[in-house]
Amino acid sequence: MYTKKVAAIVVLYMPNFDLLDRLLGSLDGEVDKVFVIDNTPTKELGDFSASWFESKGHLVTYAPLGDNVGIAKAQNIGIDLAMQEGFSHVILFDQDSAIPTGMVNVLLDAERELNQKNIRVGSVGPLFLDEKTNEYSKAIKHGFFLVKKIAVIPMDDLPVKADYLIASGSLIKISALKEIGLMREDLFIDWVDIEWGLRASKLKFEHFIIPRAIMRHSIGDEFIEVGKKKINLHSDIRNYYIVRNACYLLLSSDVDYRWRLNIFWKIPFYVVFYTFTSKQRFSAFKVLLRACVDGFTGRLGKAF
Repeated sequence: MYTKKVAAIVVLYMPNFDLLDRLLGSLDGEVDKVFVIDNTPTKELGDFSASWFESKGHLVTYAPLGDNVGIAKAQNIGIDLAMQEGFSHVILFDQDSAIPTGMVNVLLDAERELNQKNIRVGSVGPLFLDEKTNEYSKAIKHGFFLVKKIAVIPMDDLPVKADYLIASGSLIKISALKEIGLMREDLFIDWVDIEWGLRASKLKFEHFIIPRAIMRHSIGDEFIEVGKKKINLHSDIRNYYIVRNACYLLLSSDVDYRWRLNIFWKIPFYVVFYTFTSKQRFSAFKVLLRACVDGFTGRLGKAF
């Protein structure tokens, strides 16, 4: 069997304990160590502590940060810990994901096969099934004016190239992270995985969905159906980060110009759509206008 020393990095924020327990249980025997980085503010932790993991039988290193420092910084803290302990790979997870038995080895085998073809692999990750919409994810590749969403056939043998992968479930070599750099902490949340993936692509690294690896994952708070399309919804503050970071990256020369063209068309759609799907439309509109101003003027980091 092809094996590597893999550390899982799980980022928490006010987690559902049943879903967290499910994820950690699915990681048993899949990775060599689990670093749990907790963004939950101290006052919201309650009785949750390292003893909770011990009571469940999970062998993890638990790092409570005391405040929400953003998903990017939390991921970087976990990556730094993995680097210090000499792991060759990290695999990133959100708290509401769950993996099938053998998934990590499937990803490692796929990475090895790609490397043997002299492909510089930035990341490999599973095809994920959204538990809210019951739909499979698609591979995202940019065209000149529009983003192309390419359907992936579950359990197919061939890797599917994408411009970036969703962070949860993505397996990344430590050596690649050292060359590409870590996650941009000033983005805080949203567009973090996209920005990292596009930055890696500029350095000639490539990203692949492995259809033989299927992971369950949950996106957004809820969804609505527009025609035949299901669109995930988020809170107003989450929408702020989506719009703010989109505006910021629109002006960034580090992002491929074709992606920036796509962002240009999306920003007004985001503002209109997120306003009308909010339960407090006037308040949401003001937040989204602030997001545009902050993004275009480079005011990043934690918003409120």
